[in-house]
Amino acid sequence: MDGFFVAYEYGTGAAWAFVKADTAAEVTAELPELDVDETPPEWMTIEDLHRVREHAYVELDQQSNLDAILDASRRLLAAAS
Repeated sequence: MDGFFVAYEYGTGAAWAFVKADTAAEVTAELPELDVDETPPEWMTIEDLHRVREHAYVELDQQSNLDAILDASRRLLAAAS
């Protein structure tokens, strides 16, 4: 796998993104506040998965932080409107 679907749970929903990384442990080490899914959530459709990967893609690097995930999630929402 070239990355992982991640979610930041904020109480009334979640901000979703796709983080490029080799392992889930890498994502958790850099962004411990995220839920990391090794497999996509069952409720997501194929179209949802493609949309997240296309519009909410984040590289895992030294600049990765929660703001990058939230920005990616905003791009995803904008693409859906």
